[in-house]
Amino acid sequence: MRPYLIPLLLAALLAAPAAVQAQSAAEHEQAVARLVAELRDLESDPSLADLAGLERLKARQAVAAAQEAKRRDRAHSVRIAGLRIAAARAAAEADLLAGQSQQLDRERDQIMIEASQREAEQARRETERLRLQGLAREEAIQRELEATAAAQTIALEAAEAETAQARKLAQARAREAELARKEAELAAAVAGGDITDAPAPPSRREGGRTIYTLAGNAFGSGSASLTASAQASLRTLAASLPAGGAIRIEGHTDSQGADAANQALSKRRADAVLRALQDAGVSAGRLSASGKGEASPVADNASADGRARNRRVEIIVE
Repeated sequence: MRPYLIPLLLAALLAAPAAVQAQSAAEHEQAVARLVAELRDLESDPSLADLAGLERLKARQAVAAAQEAKRRDRAHSVRIAGLRIAAARAAAEADLLAGQSQQLDRERDQIMIEASQREAEQARRETERLRLQGLAREEAIQRELEATAAAQTIALEAAEAETAQARKLAQARAREAELARKEAELAAAVAGGDITDAPAPPSRREGGRTIYTLAGNAFGSGSASLTASAQASLRTLAASLPAGGAIRIEGHTDSQGADAANQALSKRRADAVLRALQDAGVSAGRLSASGKGEASPVADNASADGRARNRRVEIIVE
């Protein structure tokens, strides 16, 4: 029990009549309902939330006891519960005032601390201003010396950078020339028929059709240009195809990259295979090409092996 609640409880008890008559059931229910309402008001008061927890508990217990009191104890239990609720509210309000007082004390102390800090900061700034003035004079001289040295260093670095850039440019041009030479040799070999022993793409039978599969490595990465070995393989296939019958060419990609880009790449690759077969002697009227993008995978795109299997061109001979 909080010390300041003892006088309140004593006064309330002395004010009670010496003999309390038993209440009727209806009167008791009304009295208990009032107690419950008072307790609810206290519990729902946001300004007193979480304050005087022990007194609140005792008030709740007293109300519960009043609800269950026997006939001869009803009036007494109702009065005790009322006193407990009053005591709980008084304790909560006292805690609230004490908390507010402490907050005001803290704010006053904080204001005094901040005032002292501002005075100290002003003195520090004045000292720092005088020190910086002295440093500024020294730094002005030092900057002039450093500017001269920096200008010389920049000129030297610029000359070295220009030389290095020229060297890199010459190396890049040499690599470009070498690549161009190799591409020319490869194109000449393809055109001259030097690569002739490549086997036809692997095939399978499905629903009365023969499907030849040209793997994704038949093209450069992200490219629709056939390698020399792939072109030779297609020439071998063209020579072995039966006469007549439609030939559909479908390009496929894995799921990496944007859908639109994959669709476009698969169509360009299918077109490249169509042109290669046509150049190898297959009638253009038999050929058609389409791009399927990533829509028809044959393996799981979650693995590198699965994505490699999905990058393909299928040649469907009806």
